[in-house]
Amino acid sequence: MPAYNEAAAIGNVILDHAALLKELPATIPNWEIVVVNDGSTDQTEAVLESLRERVPQLRWVSQPNQGIFGAVTRAYQESRGSHIYNTGSDGQWPAENLRTMLPALLAGADLVIGVRLNRRQVYSRARRIVSYGFNLIPRVLFGVDVGDAGSVKLGRREPFQYDLISRSPFFEAERIVRAKRAGLKIDFVPIVFQTRNEGKATGASWRNVRNSLRDAARCVAAYGFR
Repeated sequence: MPAYNEAAAIGNVILDHAALLKELPATIPNWEIVVVNDGSTDQTEAVLESLRERVPQLRWVSQPNQGIFGAVTRAYQESRGSHIYNTGSDGQWPAENLRTMLPALLAGADLVIGVRLNRRQVYSRARRIVSYGFNLIPRVLFGVDVGDAGSVKLGRREPFQYDLISRSPFFEAERIVRAKRAGLKIDFVPIVFQTRNEGKATGASWRNVRNSLRDAARCVAAYGFR
């Protein structure tokens, strides 16, 4: 999970995920929680340090702020397992989502995408429009249904290690397009998504929207239209 100024939420998020993982020893005998502290200016790192003894499987790295692409990509690179689960540190993604998505992985999916069905209750109209467009563009340009590209993901290590063109939030949509074209089996599972109670969301900034459109065009040039 990436973290930028999430001191208010990240402690409970880590403890909740650790508790769930301890309930699944037969399915997930070995695990770790990897956090990339992406230039936080609050007490995020202090919270992580305070959990060192309670969650010995927790590892984190701190880096200057690199934005969502840099933080998530670093987390994938630091992860050492055969499978990866990508989630948020802001408390909007309950740990139970991992349990919900796990059956699809065990049934043979290479990559499982969590789909938020309640965005109307959580997001403003403007934010929903951005989200809708973000998921529509890959279908129009590449003929690939990405479901909910900006959501949580669970899968084999391979698709999380792609060398991608995008450097904006569009990189997760590009990842799904690449996985689909590589013949990987992708499944979509409804998950729980909660209102953010602490911190500030920055994913739908106009800068991110502009950069995502630019990266979509670059991907078309590289991969071809549809």
